[in-house]
Amino acid sequence: MVADLAFAVIWVAVVTALFDLLQGPTWAYHLSLFAGVIGYFAFFMSLESALDADS
Repeated sequence: MVADLAFAVIWVAVVTALFDLLQGPTWAYHLSLFAGVIGYFAFFMSLESALDADS
């Protein structure tokens, strides 16, 4: 649960800092935040798969 929160906070902070620096369009900002949701599930599913294959 802590890893979930850390992933979300870090993702939002990085995307927000990047778009504040580059002044990108709002739709791209929202799309990048949504990509974090997909990235979260992909990362943790692959991590779970790797841990299952290891044992």
